[in-house]
Amino acid sequence: MKFLKVSMWPGLLWTVIIFYLLSMDTSGANEISLLKVYGIDKLIHFGLFAILTFFWGVYFFSKETVASNNILLLITILASTYGMGMEYYQHFFTTRSFSYWDGLADALGSVVGALAVKKSPYGNRGRNQN
Repeated sequence: MKFLKVSMWPGLLWTVIIFYLLSMDTSGANEISLLKVYGIDKLIHFGLFAILTFFWGVYFFSKETVASNNILLLITILASTYGMGMEYYQHFFTTRSFSYWDGLADALGSVVGALAVKKSPYGNRGRNQN
């Protein structure tokens, strides 16, 4: 976890991974038995954006900025916006379709990622400081 504390690379790498995964052609995905499970797509979106928010939140919280809560809120909003932006990107530039439900899963994952940062050793710096 020390690497997360001093580097922005996990957040940058995860942002690129999300872009790659959400840009992939999924026409052959019906052949994969795990993806046939109802709702698994929403869980994947939820997890991707929870991790994204966690990585960026840990990076900025480790900087011990004065307005950490505001920065975490901004990260959550930006991650949710990135998720909805990727839905528009999928609709216009890939063979995938737009889904408000995927965007909602992205936003909920972002909120849970932010809560995980607050509960982690990086975000929990004492009762009076958060």
